[in-house]
Amino acid sequence: MLRTFILFTLFTGSIFALQLNNLLNDIKNDASVELQQEKQRLQEFIQNEKEQQKLLNEAKTVLANENKRSIELKKTLDKNEELLASQEAILLEKTGDLGEMFGSVRQTSADFLTNYQHSLTASQGESKEALFEKFSNSKRLPNIEELKSLWHGMLDEIIKSGNVEKYSANVILNDGERVIQEVTRVGLFAAKSDGKYFNYSNDMKALVELATQPEESGSLFGSDENLFVIDPTRGTLFELLNNQPTLMQRVNQGGVVGYIIIALGLIGLVFAIYKSVVLNLYLTKIKAQMKDLANPKENNPLGKVISVFKKYKDYEISDLELKLAESILQETTKVQKGQSFVKLLSAVTPLLGLLGTVTGMIATFQAITLFGTGDPKLMAGGISTALITTVLGLVAAIPLLFTYTYISSKSEAIVSILEEQSMGMLAKSIK
Repeated sequence: MLRTFILFTLFTGSIFALQLNNLLNDIKNDASVELQQEKQRLQEFIQNEKEQQKLLNEAKTVLANENKRSIELKKTLDKNEELLASQEAILLEKTGDLGEMFGSVRQTSADFLTNYQHSLTASQGESKEALFEKFSNSKRLPNIEELKSLWHGMLDEIIKSGNVEKYSANVILNDGERVIQEVTRVGLFAAKSDGKYFNYSNDMKALVELATQPEESGSLFGSDENLFVIDPTRGTLFELLNNQPTLMQRVNQGGVVGYIIIALGLIGLVFAIYKSVVLNLYLTKIKAQMKDLANPKENNPLGKVISVFKKYKDYEISDLELKLAESILQETTKVQKGQSFVKLLSAVTPLLGLLGTVTGMIATFQAITLFGTGDPKLMAGGISTALITTVLGLVAAIPLLFTYTYISSKSEAIVSILEEQSMGMLAKSIK
C-alpha cells in the first residue's frame, strides 16, 4: 500500500513538474515575441519622428510664406481704403447739392406718405402709397425718371385735394357690410355717400361710415343733397363726434345723486304747474264772482267768504269780523297749500348738486391717490359726476324758483282780493 502511494505521488509530481516547464517555455516565447514587437515599434517611431520633423519644417515654411503674403495684403488693403476714402470725398464733392436735394426728396416723400395714408383721396382707387413709400425709404440717389414720377404723383395729389369729385369707392357701413357706392368728395375735408359722411381708414383701405353723423344746419341756395359739412381738420373733428356723449350719457354720468335731482325737479315742476292751473281757475271764478256779489257760489274762495258774511251779517260787528277772518284764514290756507313744497325743492336741488360735486371730487382724489395724475381719463369719471350734478341741481332749481314766485304772486293776489272784499262788506254793514 505504501509502495503504491509513493509511486502515485512520484507520478503526480512528475506530471506537475512537466506542466510547469511547459508554462515557463510559453512565457519565454511570449516575452520574446513582445520584445520583438517593441523593437519594431521603436524603429517605426524613429522613422515617424523624421517624417513629422519634415512635415513641421514644411508647415513652418508655409506659415512664413502666408505671413509674408498677409503683410502684403494688409498693405494693399490700406492702399485700397485710402483710395476708397479719396473716391468718396470726390463723390461727395461731385454730388454736392444733389445729396441735399435727395434728403429733401426723402423728407417730402415721407410727409406726403403720412398725409396720403389718412387722406380721402386714397379712397379713389389709384394708390400712390407705394410711390411715396419707395422714396421715403430709399437709400440711393433717384434718377431723373423716378424724380419725375414722384413729382407727377405729388402734383396729382395736390390737384385732387382741391377738387370736388364723384367716383365709386369701397365703403364700409356701420353694420359691417362692405359695398361699392358712389361717393362725393369735397377736397380733403368731407366724403359723403347716400346722405352719410365717411372717413378713410388706411388699415381697411376703404371709407368707413361715421358712427355719429354731423348735423346739417340747412342750405341757403341748394338742395339738401348738395349740402356738405366741411371738416377743416381733415377728419379729426368727425372722429371727435364719436367721443361726444349724448344727453342721456351725460345724465348717466351724474349717478344716483343726478337721478334724485331729476326726480325731485320733475315732481316739483309738475306740482307747480298743477298749482298754477288751480290758482288761475280760482282767479277766474273770483273775478266772475266779483261781478255778481249778490249770489255767492261755493266753487270759489270769495263766494265762500260772501256766504259766511251773509250767514252772520246780523251778528255784532266784532263777531262778524271774527267769522270773516276765520273764513279768510281757511281759504288762504287752501290757496297757499303746497307752496312751501315747491320752495323746499327749489332750495334742496342745488344742495343735492353740491353733494354730487363733493362726492365726485372725492372719487377724483381717490383715483389720483391710486393711479397718480399720469392718465387724465382715470379722473374724468369723478369730475364728470361733480360737474353734471351741479348742472342738474341748477337746472332743476331755476324753473322751480320761477314757478314758486309765480304761484306765490297768484296766491297773494287771491288773498288780497278776499281781504279787500271782506273789508268792503264790513264797511257796508257798519253804515
